[in-house]
Amino acid sequence: MVDEQAGLQAGRLSAVESASNDALLRFSLKLDGTVSGLVAALSLLGARTLDSLLGLPVWLHWAQGGFLAAYAAGLWYAATHPAVMRPIAVAAVVLNAVWAVGCAAILAAGASWFPLTPLGGGYVGFIGIAVVVFGAMQYAGLRRVE
Repeated sequence: MVDEQAGLQAGRLSAVESASNDALLRFSLKLDGTVSGLVAALSLLGARTLDSLLGLPVWLHWAQGGFLAAYAAGLWYAATHPAVMRPIAVAAVVLNAVWAVGCAAILAAGASWFPLTPLGGGYVGFIGIAVVVFGAMQYAGLRRVE
């Protein structure tokens, strides 16, 4: 009887430790998913307006919006699953790094790729910084659950 109670208590403690260990990862996945979902909606619904405001073509907004809608859904699925889905979290870290490099490349290429307006340059730079922050948070969260 005492062994059973000790086992139950240990199981409860490990569940609490697990929940506290993955809190940062769950939060960062949900935050990234929320922001990505909002940017997806903005990109899909406002592509024509954003084209003139930012200097990024309509097709790029539509492509970005479609990708981010699926990405956001995947992040929320991984974050709300009873056990955080590690492969999706690792993919999020990698995709955020790739997205940041893409933003840097767009800014470095300047008008030879896209005729960015000053607002467009700020937008691309802000997105690049945001994905680095999301990726760093997700990486730190992954390290905690190891």
